[in-house]
Amino acid sequence: MRSRPPSHRDDPVLIRTVSSSVLIGAASGLRSQLGLAAVVLRANNGGQPPFLRTATAGRTVAAAAFTELLVDKSPRAPDRLRPAGLVARLVLSGLASGLFAHSEARPVAPSAALASATALLAAKVGHDLRARAVRSVPDPVVAVAEDGLALYLAAAGTRPDPLR
Repeated sequence: MRSRPPSHRDDPVLIRTVSSSVLIGAASGLRSQLGLAAVVLRANNGGQPPFLRTATAGRTVAAAAFTELLVDKSPRAPDRLRPAGLVARLVLSGLASGLFAHSEARPVAPSAALASATALLAAKVGHDLRARAVRSVPDPVVAVAEDGLALYLAAAGTRPDPLR
Protein backbone atom coordinates (compact mmCIF):
# COMPACT_ATOMS: atom_id res chain seq x y z
CA MET A 1 0.00 0.00 0.00
CA ARG A 2 1.38 3.36 -1.00
CA SER A 3 1.07 6.29 1.32
CA ARG A 4 0.23 9.62 -0.15
CA PRO A 5 2.79 12.41 0.06
CA PRO A 6 2.23 15.05 2.73
CA SER A 7 0.16 18.01 1.60
CA HIS A 8 0.12 21.61 2.77
CA ARG A 9 -3.59 21.11 3.37
CA ASP A 10 -2.67 18.61 6.10
CA ASP A 11 -0.24 20.96 7.89
CA PRO A 12 -1.91 22.02 11.16
CA VAL A 13 0.43 25.00 11.62
CA LEU A 14 -0.40 26.29 8.16
CA ILE A 15 -4.12 25.78 8.72
CA ARG A 16 -4.02 27.60 12.08
CA THR A 17 -1.91 30.41 10.62
CA VAL A 18 -4.24 30.98 7.68
CA SER A 19 -7.43 30.72 9.72
CA SER A 20 -6.19 33.09 12.45
CA SER A 21 -4.98 35.59 9.87
CA VAL A 22 -8.27 35.57 7.98
CA LEU A 23 -10.37 35.89 11.13
CA ILE A 24 -8.26 38.70 12.61
CA GLY A 25 -8.20 40.46 9.25
CA ALA A 26 -11.97 40.19 8.83
CA ALA A 27 -12.56 41.56 12.34
CA SER A 28 -10.22 44.48 11.62
CA GLY A 29 -11.92 45.13 8.31
CA LEU A 30 -15.24 45.58 10.09
CA ARG A 31 -13.87 47.41 13.15
CA SER A 32 -10.28 48.51 12.73
CA GLN A 33 -9.32 48.37 16.42
CA LEU A 34 -10.81 44.99 17.33
CA GLY A 35 -8.15 42.71 15.88
CA LEU A 36 -5.34 44.42 17.75
CA ALA A 37 -7.36 44.67 20.95
CA ALA A 38 -8.15 40.96 20.83
CA VAL A 39 -4.52 40.05 20.25
CA VAL A 40 -3.23 42.20 23.11
CA LEU A 41 -5.97 41.04 25.49
CA ARG A 42 -6.16 37.35 24.54
CA ALA A 43 -2.90 36.20 22.96
CA ASN A 44 -0.11 34.28 24.63
CA ASN A 45 1.49 37.06 26.64
CA GLY A 46 4.81 35.27 26.79
CA GLY A 47 5.17 35.68 23.05
CA GLN A 48 4.29 39.38 23.01
CA PRO A 49 6.75 42.27 23.21
CA PRO A 50 7.12 43.42 26.84
CA PHE A 51 5.33 46.76 26.34
CA LEU A 52 2.20 44.92 25.19
CA ARG A 53 2.14 42.75 28.31
CA THR A 54 1.30 45.70 30.55
CA ALA A 55 -2.04 46.57 32.06
CA THR A 56 -1.73 50.00 30.44
CA ALA A 57 -1.45 48.44 26.98
CA GLY A 58 -4.52 46.30 27.64
CA ARG A 59 -6.55 49.27 28.85
CA THR A 60 -5.41 51.40 25.92
CA VAL A 61 -6.39 48.94 23.19
CA ALA A 62 -9.66 48.13 24.97
CA ALA A 63 -10.50 51.85 25.21
CA ALA A 64 -9.65 52.38 21.53
CA ALA A 65 -11.83 49.45 20.47
CA PHE A 66 -14.71 50.55 22.71
CA THR A 67 -14.46 54.12 21.41
CA GLU A 68 -14.61 52.87 17.83
CA LEU A 69 -17.70 50.81 18.63
CA LEU A 70 -19.39 53.94 20.03
CA VAL A 71 -18.29 56.32 17.27
CA ASP A 72 -19.47 53.92 14.59
CA LYS A 73 -23.07 54.54 15.64
CA SER A 74 -22.81 58.26 14.92
CA PRO A 75 -24.06 59.54 11.57
CA ARG A 76 -20.85 61.60 11.48
CA ALA A 77 -18.61 58.53 11.64
CA PRO A 78 -16.13 58.53 8.78
CA ASP A 79 -16.65 56.14 5.89
CA ARG A 80 -14.46 53.06 6.32
CA LEU A 81 -13.70 53.06 2.59
CA ARG A 82 -12.01 56.45 2.67
CA PRO A 83 -8.23 56.20 2.30
CA ALA A 84 -7.52 56.90 5.98
CA GLY A 85 -9.95 54.18 7.06
CA LEU A 86 -8.55 51.65 4.64
CA VAL A 87 -4.95 52.41 5.60
CA ALA A 88 -5.83 52.02 9.28
CA ARG A 89 -7.42 48.64 8.60
CA LEU A 90 -4.49 47.54 6.46
CA VAL A 91 -1.90 48.49 9.07
CA LEU A 92 -3.79 47.43 12.20
CA SER A 93 -4.85 44.07 10.81
CA GLY A 94 -1.32 43.28 9.65
CA LEU A 95 0.12 44.34 12.98
CA ALA A 96 -2.45 42.35 14.95
CA SER A 97 -2.04 39.20 12.91
CA GLY A 98 1.74 39.49 12.88
CA LEU A 99 1.81 39.88 16.67
CA PHE A 100 -0.53 36.95 17.11
CA ALA A 101 1.54 34.78 14.78
CA HIS A 102 4.69 35.75 16.68
CA SER A 103 3.07 34.88 20.01
CA GLU A 104 2.15 31.46 18.63
CA ALA A 105 5.57 30.88 16.97
CA ARG A 106 4.01 30.96 13.50
CA PRO A 107 5.23 32.76 10.37
CA VAL A 108 4.76 36.52 10.85
CA ALA A 109 5.04 38.07 7.37
CA PRO A 110 2.54 35.81 5.58
CA SER A 111 0.13 36.17 8.50
CA ALA A 112 0.30 39.94 8.37
CA ALA A 113 -0.09 40.06 4.59
CA LEU A 114 -3.08 37.72 4.56
CA ALA A 115 -4.79 39.60 7.39
CA SER A 116 -4.29 42.92 5.62
CA ALA A 117 -5.75 41.60 2.38
CA THR A 118 -8.69 40.10 4.26
CA ALA A 119 -9.28 43.37 6.13
CA LEU A 120 -9.55 45.28 2.87
CA LEU A 121 -12.03 42.76 1.51
CA ALA A 122 -14.05 42.70 4.75
CA ALA A 123 -14.18 46.51 4.84
CA LYS A 124 -15.71 46.61 1.35
CA VAL A 125 -18.11 43.71 1.92
CA GLY A 126 -19.13 45.05 5.34
CA HIS A 127 -19.73 48.51 3.91
CA ASP A 128 -21.82 47.22 1.03
CA LEU A 129 -23.88 44.82 3.18
CA ARG A 130 -24.55 47.51 5.76
CA ALA A 131 -25.63 49.96 3.04
CA ARG A 132 -28.04 47.36 1.71
CA ALA A 133 -29.35 46.30 5.15
CA VAL A 134 -30.16 49.83 6.32
CA ARG A 135 -32.78 50.06 3.58
CA SER A 136 -35.04 47.87 5.71
CA VAL A 137 -33.49 47.89 9.21
CA PRO A 138 -32.48 50.94 11.28
CA ASP A 139 -28.77 51.69 10.98
CA PRO A 140 -28.03 51.36 14.73
CA VAL A 141 -29.45 47.83 14.68
CA VAL A 142 -27.31 46.89 11.69
CA ALA A 143 -24.26 48.50 13.30
CA VAL A 144 -24.70 46.54 16.53
CA ALA A 145 -25.10 43.31 14.58
CA GLU A 146 -21.90 44.14 12.70
CA ASP A 147 -20.19 44.83 16.04
CA GLY A 148 -21.23 41.39 17.25
CA LEU A 149 -19.86 39.74 14.15
CA ALA A 150 -16.57 41.65 14.42
CA LEU A 151 -16.22 40.73 18.11
CA TYR A 152 -16.87 37.08 17.32
CA LEU A 153 -14.31 37.07 14.49
CA ALA A 154 -11.68 38.74 16.68
CA ALA A 155 -12.26 36.27 19.52
CA ALA A 156 -12.23 33.27 17.18
CA GLY A 157 -9.08 34.47 15.44
CA THR A 158 -7.15 34.83 18.68
CA ARG A 159 -7.93 31.40 20.07
CA PRO A 160 -4.87 29.16 20.22
CA ASP A 161 -6.60 26.87 17.75
CA PRO A 162 -9.25 28.91 15.89
CA LEU A 163 -10.71 25.85 14.16
CA ARG A 164 -11.70 24.20 17.39
